[in-house]
Amino acid sequence: MTYLSGKHLLMLTGLLLLSGCTSVMQKDKFGGFEQAITHGANLDAIVLAEERAKIDKDTGYAKNLLWSLQAATLLRQEKAYRKSNLLFDAAEYEMQGEDTEHFLSKGAQLAGSMFLNDSVTSYKQSQFDGVMANTYKALNFMAQGDNANARIEWNRTEDRQRRAAEYFQKKVAKQKEKLAEEQAQLDQENIDRSLEKATPILANQGVDLSQWSAYDGYINPFSTYLHGLYFMLKAQDNSDYSKARDSFKRVYGLTKNADVKVDMNMATSLTKGRGMKRHKPTVWVIFENGLGAKKEEFRIDLPLFAFTSNVTYSGIALPKLVERPQAYPYLEIGKIKTRPLASMDKVIQAEFKSEFPYILTREVIRTTLKTVAQKQIQDRNPLAGMLAGMAQAASTGADIRSWTALPKEWQLARVARPTSNKLTIKTPGLALPLDVDLDPNSRFHMVYVKAAAPNLQPTVETINL
Repeated sequence: MTYLSGKHLLMLTGLLLLSGCTSVMQKDKFGGFEQAITHGANLDAIVLAEERAKIDKDTGYAKNLLWSLQAATLLRQEKAYRKSNLLFDAAEYEMQGEDTEHFLSKGAQLAGSMFLNDSVTSYKQSQFDGVMANTYKALNFMAQGDNANARIEWNRTEDRQRRAAEYFQKKVAKQKEKLAEEQAQLDQENIDRSLEKATPILANQGVDLSQWSAYDGYINPFSTYLHGLYFMLKAQDNSDYSKARDSFKRVYGLTKNADVKVDMNMATSLTKGRGMKRHKPTVWVIFENGLGAKKEEFRIDLPLFAFTSNVTYSGIALPKLVERPQAYPYLEIGKIKTRPLASMDKVIQAEFKSEFPYILTREVIRTTLKTVAQKQIQDRNPLAGMLAGMAQAASTGADIRSWTALPKEWQLARVARPTSNKLTIKTPGLALPLDVDLDPNSRFHMVYVKAAAPNLQPTVETINL
């Protein structure tokens, strides 16, 4: 077992205390941001997100990946489409940087985090972050009538979806390789025994991942559905109709949503030469409902078998997913109600499930390293050992960073376009209906309704298709 010098032990204690501050700051940042959103203070939430996004005043570009995504999402809701896409572009640029970051730089971050916690490393995007960034960018371009750039973004979205399953297979292999390297200098038997004890302890904490499963191929049905809708209604040739039919077919296979089946049949008829004018004018009502599952920290005392009990503190901190409520159960358009189309919660849960074994094992290894150091200090100087234990407790923290402005789910209703050019939308719990004016010069429309929390007035966006 490797022993640390007195100088290194002192430096380590200082780093542990500093990283404890990082953990507290995480909770404060996300708590204030969520509170602003759920209380309808969108502009306040945008200010918070933009401050943390580190936006360059001259270029408008941002350097912080996560907070660029947060700010861009809310700016889209406020119909600030150009600025929203500028921040989504910045986020994509940072995602590419994360993917191509020099190995030595990443290695240094990982090595440092093993003595601190994962929140000190740069934010690593989830697979669904990229898919949703391109999806929202495409919707922004459609809202601006820029169908050429919308087409580019929908193609990028579907390409990300296509690569998702392959990505997760490679990810698991890479994680196993990293863990093997990190465990090489530790007692593997003791690590394994600690992990065996983790399962029942986690179950007692309500952490049960067995019920979660991904959509087939790890896709997000919402993004694939809108990909199909775009290529059906903005088709340039028959191959676009085929793309649309294939997207609808895949989403219907996953969701059995009756409106998706109607769209699939419509796309099929178009591939067979039935003209668009033979299809009735239609409004697609999309309901972006609630806020998606977020990460919260919880701590447990997990037995570590490598040491005596002569230490001040030895525990682990892990993230868990906490679901947030719907804003409203459904929308009503006359006698028609919106029905579930896609669950962002399910997408988030599936990716978290694939990541959690790696997070748990790294946390056990990290705690083992910290406790080894604490025990060495304790053996030399009991007072210093007590301080090291306090530092270890302060630095034990879970990485709870995630794109928290994403919704809980999407619902869909497909209704005939009213001849009055007005659409009335109701929902239980909303005092006054939403009256939507439709452009009389368009036969097809998307009405995009968003409500982040119960009792908030939904926002409405109308896009001519």
